[in-house]
Amino acid sequence: MLAGTVALAAAYLWLIGRRGVVTEWSPMARAYFAGGLLLLFLALESPIDVGGDHYLFSLHMLQHLLLAMVVPPLLLLGMPDAWRLTDRVHVSPLAASIVFNLVLAIWHLPFLYEATLRNEPIHVLEHLTFLAAGLLFWWPIIVPSAARKAMSVIGKIAYLGFAGVPPTILGLAFILSPSVLYPFYAAAPRVTPLSPLDDQLLAGLVMFGLGNIIYFVAIWIIFFSLDDKSATAGDATLMDVQPAATPRR
Repeated sequence: MLAGTVALAAAYLWLIGRRGVVTEWSPMARAYFAGGLLLLFLALESPIDVGGDHYLFSLHMLQHLLLAMVVPPLLLLGMPDAWRLTDRVHVSPLAASIVFNLVLAIWHLPFLYEATLRNEPIHVLEHLTFLAAGLLFWWPIIVPSAARKAMSVIGKIAYLGFAGVPPTILGLAFILSPSVLYPFYAAAPRVTPLSPLDDQLLAGLVMFGLGNIIYFVAIWIIFFSLDDKSATAGDATLMDVQPAATPRR
């Protein structure tokens, strides 16, 4: 995983230099991309990964949220202006939401979840599908509302609002379950005072609470971060908060 993260960063920087788009890569976009890479590294190469893979369901849930809900939008916002094909690539918001939430739900079915913990190739596939589904889900959000077939500001807020329903249901299922859903964690060594059932409750709170907070922050940015121009037009997106790219010389 570390090699993959480093390779992604190296390939990205190589392509930018080769195509001469550095001047179109704004400082804010660079900060977004760096933040996305940093969180990707923390999710896959830190105690979050070790703890989630061997001891605590709650840490594994935190890892999943980072991979699916935090890293993808940061990487998309970190693309240079020349790479944002938002006027040519259209992703159906309905399809993106369905695919994303199906991926999230299916991988948490007990038999599949247990398989990821006991089989490394399946575990890697799970992480890759979280990232891919996350990129698909967040794409309609970063598309400027003025673009053809793009969602309006209200549409984006509604999109994110409805997206919070499946993680809420999944989180409540973990919180309210009277028994441990994943035998792997019931048998795992206890490295904290949390019992397996308490750990599962905490994992549900992470999915339910943190998942909805992420969506709320995105809604807040879309609704309140309107510059004078977008306020006049009555339209804005997450991309409107970025500084303009440095002009070519």
